[in-house]
Amino acid sequence: TPLIVSIYDELILSSSSSSGGDGVKKVKKDNSAFTIADGTVQRLLIKSLFSNVKFRDIVGEEDEGEGEQNVIDDNHWWYQVQGLTIPKHIQPLVDTTRIQIESLAQDLTMSTNNNEACYEKLTVFIDPIDGTREFSIGKGEQCSICIGFADEHGKAIAGVVYRPLSKPSPTWVAGAKSEGYAASNFEEEEEHSSRGGLLSTNGSISPFVDSLIEEMQIPRIKSGGAGNKMMLLLQQSISIANREVAPETSHGHLYIQDRGVSRWDTCAAEACLEAFGGQLLKLTEFLQENQDGYYTYLASKTNLDFIPNTANLTKYNSDLQDLPSPV
Repeated sequence: TPLIVSIYDELILSSSSSSGGDGVKKVKKDNSAFTIADGTVQRLLIKSLFSNVKFRDIVGEEDEGEGEQNVIDDNHWWYQVQGLTIPKHIQPLVDTTRIQIESLAQDLTMSTNNNEACYEKLTVFIDPIDGTREFSIGKGEQCSICIGFADEHGKAIAGVVYRPLSKPSPTWVAGAKSEGYAASNFEEEEEHSSRGGLLSTNGSISPFVDSLIEEMQIPRIKSGGAGNKMMLLLQQSISIANREVAPETSHGHLYIQDRGVSRWDTCAAEACLEAFGGQLLKLTEFLQENQDGYYTYLASKTNLDFIPNTANLTKYNSDLQDLPSPV
């Protein structure tokens, strides 16, 4: 958390300067935001925490830049992420955080030695900073770190979603339904309303969701990050249950993901929701066949859940390099 807080403070400070934060954040080719936190957190998880665990695959949101993948022993490598340099006053925090995580990695390696066959079936999905846009514009309380685990069939079975910048302290949720494990730490930052709302992106929403809000006469609650929104949904439900209020006087939140997301956005959150008795479903299968339609979490260059004629082609769900040139 101290490392994330330091990078966040640097982003806010540099964004107000003449540089506009260009040294610590940038825009990727797909027009999404990237900060030094995204690259650093993913490296710490993959190269330090999970380096000695033989998973089936590890899928992270961020790609290493050219020439950055095979120089892990070079300390300077840890300070360079996709062409951006971590400020010198933050570099010591990178070192101490890496040492702490490597210590945890030793314990993890020892605990997995007797269960290697089980771990070899798992695919890990990592979103190092879910809600990077919010993280980079001063809405850090809406971002989260998501680590999800899927079995050999692509089913999300365990996960943790961690909000490092929640006030007054970090909040988190973790779960693994098959092991009967469901835990959370939600600090009561404010009194939760007994009235539920529809959780949505901070940006524009689809006509479908807009009309749904109007028809149901419920408030729209804007927030960033898929993991964060699912935490808000779960937090509202737990709060209502703990207060033991009458069902007719208190309502949970509603969340419909009306735009394309990547599997690292939802794997951890889906596993956590299921551990608490909830579900994350694909509306297509639920509406057409009245069946539970789960997302598929396996390493793949194509969308394993793609259904022809049900989605519009966008820059987010296509490989731009494979599109034919206009005539």
